[in-house]
Amino acid sequence: MKSDVKVAVVHPGLGFGGSEAPALWTIDALKRDYDVTLISMRDVDLERLNAYYGTSLAPGDFSARRVRLPAGLRSTDKFAGLKGRFLLRSVRRAAPEFDVLISSYGPMDFGKPGIQMIADLSFVEEWRLELNPSFHAWKSWFYGKTLAREVYLGVCDGVARVHPEGWKQNLTLANSRWSAQRLLEKYGIPSQVVYPPVAVDFPAVPFSERDGGFACLGRVAPEKCVHSVISILQQVRERGHDVHLHVLGGMDDSDYARKVRTRAEQFRDWVHLEGWVQGDRKIKLLTGGRFGIHARPNEPFGIAVAEMVQAGCVVFVPKDGGQTEIVDHPALIYADEAEAVEKIDAVLSGRIAPEALLGHLRRRSNAFSVKNFVETMQRVVAEFVSERISPRATRNS
Repeated sequence: MKSDVKVAVVHPGLGFGGSEAPALWTIDALKRDYDVTLISMRDVDLERLNAYYGTSLAPGDFSARRVRLPAGLRSTDKFAGLKGRFLLRSVRRAAPEFDVLISSYGPMDFGKPGIQMIADLSFVEEWRLELNPSFHAWKSWFYGKTLAREVYLGVCDGVARVHPEGWKQNLTLANSRWSAQRLLEKYGIPSQVVYPPVAVDFPAVPFSERDGGFACLGRVAPEKCVHSVISILQQVRERGHDVHLHVLGGMDDSDYARKVRTRAEQFRDWVHLEGWVQGDRKIKLLTGGRFGIHARPNEPFGIAVAEMVQAGCVVFVPKDGGQTEIVDHPALIYADEAEAVEKIDAVLSGRIAPEALLGHLRRRSNAFSVKNFVETMQRVVAEFVSERISPRATRNS
């Protein structure tokens, strides 16, 4: 029987990225015990979201409340920071209606204690450039220390000002030890580490039955460094290894995407831009090849890396960020392109047995299971309800 505890799960907009899985599975974990409302800035396409993330949510499992944006912001994917301030303002106004508020994307000052999940670190302006130098390289006029940026941030503060001191009253769940350490060092906020769930049910395809291909999973954007992936594998091919690459990720019409398309066309015999894929096509591509590669440094977690590991790939990742906790093996972590080439060559040449790496990665993948995530969220919310809200909200209806 459901309690009369009212829970709000807040997310900017459920699309098809890395932060959506924790939001959806949090709703799934809580729907049987609480009155759950999703607060977001987009309409919810449950059929597609269930198919993509493996949930089985029905309209009656939760309520959806859409935050209305000003007309100029409704039809654009840009100005995420400004949109987030409108979301913050709405959530603060709605906070008295709920017993538990959960921000499933980042820290949020609700005006009272809540739960905040750290999905990435873009909420700190200085980290945006420090951890993602590609932002400055590709859009320095906007993301750099410019008058345009200063004016934009001023407009954001005019809608709703961020109060880091308010974050400290929340229970914080970080998506990796790396993210948790950053938050502790910057703001003195302690965190529990809760790894996001990987819900795709990948078939067990033996390593010997796969081809020598590499997968790179994630949208084609500057911070994902897809150009570096192509460069690394080109150098691997120059060492005599007949590898090929499938890039599974959506592309826009940005300068960066055009650069990647041009590069892929140059090597079209072995670089395949698959675009955004899901379902059986995604499963086939990830289980058809032996290897995966990721190139974004300072990734707070890296759900794409976890999915490739769950699919049975041997995955190589940069050394900085939460993705190192996923693979957790020195043979799979590289500092730069040259070291990536050396470590991939070591595996392809047989100097390091891939079977040993696979056994290690299979054991690591248990940490990212849906079961672990759901049970953890149920426990966390139950403890929060018991310890932090009034007895009125805990009695059964």
